[in-house]
Amino acid sequence: MTLAVVNAQGNIEVRDLDTLPGAEAAKEPVVLELLAADVMPKDRQTAMGHVRISLPPLFVAGSQAVAVDERGLRHFVRASIDAGGGLRDGVYAQRFVAESTWLIPMPLGLDPVVAAAGGATLTDAIYALDDLAALRAGESVLVLGATSGVGAAALDVALARGCPVVAATRDPAAYVKLNGQRDGVTVIANEDIPDATREATGGRGANVIVDTIGGEFTAIGLKAAATHARQVVLGYLAGFDSTIKVTDLIVFESRLIGMNAGTVPPARQRQLVASALALLDAGIHVPNPIVVRPLVEGPDALTGNVPVGRTVIVGPAYQS
Repeated sequence: MTLAVVNAQGNIEVRDLDTLPGAEAAKEPVVLELLAADVMPKDRQTAMGHVRISLPPLFVAGSQAVAVDERGLRHFVRASIDAGGGLRDGVYAQRFVAESTWLIPMPLGLDPVVAAAGGATLTDAIYALDDLAALRAGESVLVLGATSGVGAAALDVALARGCPVVAATRDPAAYVKLNGQRDGVTVIANEDIPDATREATGGRGANVIVDTIGGEFTAIGLKAAATHARQVVLGYLAGFDSTIKVTDLIVFESRLIGMNAGTVPPARQRQLVASALALLDAGIHVPNPIVVRPLVEGPDALTGNVPVGRTVIVGPAYQS
C-alpha cells in the first residue's frame, strides 16, 4: 500500500492505495519513494477543476518530484505526460512508479526541497532566456512579475549571464525587504514600467523582456523595449487579453514570442533540467521563501490559500 493525494471525482483527499501510482502506464518502470514535490500552478488548477479537459474519475495528483529509487539513488522526476493533464497518475504519493526516461540525476549535495521548489521554474527561465530570447551577455533584461517563481528564477539566470536586470513588481519596497538590494538589479513599480525601464537602461529600453503576467502587461512591456527586443510571454496572471499596438512592434522591430514548454523535445528537456539543477547546486538561485508541507496535508496545499513563495510537499522518506 502507498499513501497518496488523489483527485476522486473532483474531491482532493489522502488515501491508502493498494497499487503503486503509475505502475500500469509505465513501459520502463522505476519504483521511487517521494522525498519532495513542488506544488505547481497547473497542479492547483487541476485540483480546483480549472482545466478544460476531461479528467479521470480517480487519479493521483502531482507533476514533478525529487525521489529516491530502491538503490538509494536520488532523481529529479519531470514527467512528459503528467497528472496536470490528467493523463496518468502523478507523484504525490509515498511510493510511485515513473518512466526511466523521466529521471534526471540529482547533484549529491543538493537539498531535495530546494530542487523541488526551484527545478521547474529555473528550467522554464533558462528555456525562455536561452532558447527563445537568445540572450547575450551584457543585454538588459526586464522581468515582469519579478516575485513569481519563474520571474525570480529568470532574474538570477540573467545576472549569472552577465546581464543587468530591471525587476518590475507591485511593491518595490517589500521586494527589496525580502530580497535585499542586489548589484545589477533595478527594482521598479508596475505603474512606471516604460519610463522607469528606459531610465534604468540609459534611455535604450530592455533588450529582453520576460513576461510572466500577460494581460495588459504584455502591451506595457513592449513600450519598454529596445530596438530588436525579444519579449517572451509565458504567463497570464493578469488575464488572456492584451491590446497591442502594431506600431510598438514595428517601430523597434520587436519580437513577441509565446512560450509553451510542452513543445520542447525530451532530450532538450533533460538538458534544461540538468542545467537548472546545476545552478541550484551552485547557489545561483535560491527559491525564497519555501513552504514545506507533509504529504498528509497535500489536499490543503493544493486547494487552500496560496502562500508567497513555493510550496513543497515532502514524503516520510525526507524526514528520515
